[in-house]
Amino acid sequence: MTKTLETLIADLASSDRMVRMEAIWTLKKLGESARPALAALKVVMADMSEPYLKIMAAGTISKVSPEDPTPTPVLVAGLKDAVSLHRVAAIEFLGERRSKTAVLNAMTLLSDDDFLVRFATGKAIGRTFNNWMHAVAVCVAMLKDDNATNRAMGGECLLSIGRYVGDHLDLLTMAMADVSWQARIDIEEVLAELRRRIGSEP
Repeated sequence: MTKTLETLIADLASSDRMVRMEAIWTLKKLGESARPALAALKVVMADMSEPYLKIMAAGTISKVSPEDPTPTPVLVAGLKDAVSLHRVAAIEFLGERRSKTAVLNAMTLLSDDDFLVRFATGKAIGRTFNNWMHAVAVCVAMLKDDNATNRAMGGECLLSIGRYVGDHLDLLTMAMADVSWQARIDIEEVLAELRRRIGSEP
């Protein structure tokens, strides 16, 4: 059953964390039509005891009220959070905001210990500056890894941004020069799939 906007706003104050989280995501999907929820979202964004929900609320406010500057400092602070999931969310939302200064200052996250943070940073740069080379390079580095799980993760992430990869396929072909045979096979498979998808685009 689809919840009304009034119910979603009430859910933001629920004692159940999952109910609050679901309400935030639903309001984000509603975009600017959820403007009546702004005040309640700002209460969540101000809650220091829930850092992830705080970042999520900031990202949602960015969608609901794109001109509102208040989420940016919250998201920038989230880039330094000790929890990688929080850093991922913060940089993704800054990318959605096309916040040029903040995304430029976040480029140090391209060397973050967590691959998902590096990839999210590459995507944010791509969205903000229409330069997807960083995101592709992060994935290619994972595809060269000796660990099969890491290669699979790099391949899946690269395919997820396949529509932006066409100008950077040379990074994949060059990567095959100095990798194990297992990695070479994985790179060839990803390259073939990317070429197939690019070739099938209208």
